[in-house]
Amino acid sequence: MAEEEENSSWSFTRIGFLAVLIALAAWAWQAMFATSAGVIYRPDPVYDFIIVGGGTAGSVLAARLSEKENFRVLLIEAGGEEPWMAGIPLAAPLLQRSRYDWQYLTAPQKRSSEALVDRQSAWPRGKVLGGSGTINYNIHMFGSPHDFQTWESEFGATGWGFPEMKKYSNKAECRRLRPKLFKDQCTASGPSEQQQKSSDGCGEGPVKPGPSGHIRQPQDAVQCYDPPLRVRTSDSPLTEAFLSAGKELGLPVGNLNDDIDYGVMAAQTTVYKGRRWGPTRGYLRPAMGRHNLHVLLHTQVTRLVWDENRAVGVEYVQWDNPRLNGTAYARAEVILSAGAIHTPLILTYSGVGPRDVLKKFNIPEVSSLGGVGGNLQDHLNLPLYVQLQKPVALNPAKLRTISNLWDYFIHGKGDLGRAAIEGVGVMPVAHSQPEVGVILFNMGAVDSHLYSGISNMKLDYFHSTFPHMDNQSSEGFIFLATCLHPKSRGRIRLVSDDPRHPPSIDPNYLHHPYDLACMRDAFKWVMRLTRTRAMQELGASVHLPRYDECVRKSGRGGEGGGEDTRALYNEYVSCLVRVGAITGYHPLGTARMGRASDPETVVDPELRVLGTKRLRVADASVMPTHISGTPNSAILVIAEKAADMIKETWNDEKSLAQEKICSSSPDCEEKLLAKLSNAAGFSVIAAPSLTTVVTTTLLVFTTRTLAAS
Repeated sequence: MAEEEENSSWSFTRIGFLAVLIALAAWAWQAMFATSAGVIYRPDPVYDFIIVGGGTAGSVLAARLSEKENFRVLLIEAGGEEPWMAGIPLAAPLLQRSRYDWQYLTAPQKRSSEALVDRQSAWPRGKVLGGSGTINYNIHMFGSPHDFQTWESEFGATGWGFPEMKKYSNKAECRRLRPKLFKDQCTASGPSEQQQKSSDGCGEGPVKPGPSGHIRQPQDAVQCYDPPLRVRTSDSPLTEAFLSAGKELGLPVGNLNDDIDYGVMAAQTTVYKGRRWGPTRGYLRPAMGRHNLHVLLHTQVTRLVWDENRAVGVEYVQWDNPRLNGTAYARAEVILSAGAIHTPLILTYSGVGPRDVLKKFNIPEVSSLGGVGGNLQDHLNLPLYVQLQKPVALNPAKLRTISNLWDYFIHGKGDLGRAAIEGVGVMPVAHSQPEVGVILFNMGAVDSHLYSGISNMKLDYFHSTFPHMDNQSSEGFIFLATCLHPKSRGRIRLVSDDPRHPPSIDPNYLHHPYDLACMRDAFKWVMRLTRTRAMQELGASVHLPRYDECVRKSGRGGEGGGEDTRALYNEYVSCLVRVGAITGYHPLGTARMGRASDPETVVDPELRVLGTKRLRVADASVMPTHISGTPNSAILVIAEKAADMIKETWNDEKSLAQEKICSSSPDCEEKLLAKLSNAAGFSVIAAPSLTTVVTTTLLVFTTRTLAAS
């Protein structure tokens, strides 16, 4: 009997391996041989709108603008289609420092990054459809009311306050409502002076102030059964311990995207049924194949084409081959969604930027804007490893079990379908506004060579920061402590007259004294969280790195009494930040929005580039300051609002149909079109039907084999 059970178990194991191999083969076939509908080799000569950059913002814009059948839209992306591996949330690190990443390094830092090779931080940026939203860690946050209030009051970004942003976040999440319920709510009478619309649709409800005094102003929800943005909320034992720890410290527990301004929440990630669910999958994929949307891949835009100060098109290079260059024109607008690094580069190479930079590289000036490439901001994360006694963490030994692989590849469940982000905290320190943040990254052990490589950290410092990494069964997690609103500002600058050459990226970390003090506060919050009863019940103990330079300066790594000891302790923590803090992967602000009278402003509240016509920017670069959280979902909201503004500008179909490419002279359009080397047309590539047939056949075969067993 025992022998029969053993044989049955071995048979089941072999079937499991076979199923996983078949699934991998099917996905590999899809990745290597399939090309999506709507992808083209060469573009048409003229479109109505050209969107530069197929990342988070570009995917949303392409989908929303192509909803109008009279709009002809071209989306240009420097990378190719996302690989099948990108769909696995935990595979994000494998895509960094790969061909799906621009593989940028910052300039050597003067006040930070001492643990990094040459004091240079690796800045992963997605070079793939979906952009950085394809290689990030999927955290879903929109920011706090205070963030957007600051945009309006301090920077003059009129129309970008919290009520407006909340309206578009509701649109992105597309709250599901039963038809009858939706009808009943929407036919209710309008709100009275003391009331406002409730967050669940069109009913009435009282105004609800948040804990910090801000009023949460929920907007109309949208009746929808296929939301473009899908979100998974973590529910692991570590999540429960994290929430309990926050509650012990008197912090509100709830949803930072909805009902609280600060506190702790179970992490929300853009994961659905075990797969990454970013803007590409939620927005762009359903739109690809529309007759009025073309997607041009492996194509880098180098410069804009002008008719005086009106943007009329783009110049591009395909497959990084100067001989494969071309031009495409836009009758209505060009929209830059190339991100915080590439948008200011394209602007500067096109004659829109600081005057001294334009003169240095002999670039004809179109609009002198000193703010282009400036105002660069990024979050610094201080990683702190927390060892656990109870087996509640993820680690490689657990992830590669047969049951885990089976659950994921066959059922879309299991640990591989999680983003490993279990909790997020946003906390005030000296003021009522959110100042410091913490992220709980659930991983007890990682590949030290892989992770040190993608962060550019020296291996000895990596091992000092993350002990026990060679033990694949380690129980633990990583707290990432951060200052949410750093005051240091860096810049992006050209270093070559070749637009394909990597720029100089200088985030200027810790230049402002506030940032170091703020990071110390974030560190102290992490220490308080780990000392709570909830965390101690898991056997949590924080590992404080003993970097030689920090131990020498402070004389000790512990906390004690007295002013001298406190000063030594603060110096030790400051040293930890200067040595071991790494990028939060959140660059933004390099073409910021604001008042036209501000010399640092690049775009107005309609996202139009100052001093130009028919040119907008819609991506992370327009954000004046950081939000209280990770910015990817806020970028999505910016793109949603931008799409509506563009539609409103061009709501007259007859006017758009009669629009000329240029108007500076009677024959300027004919002259521009005559220069096109690709005027012969384009080719649309549809996904081969054989791929679908083979994939379906393999999956059916697997299912039947399992049923027979």
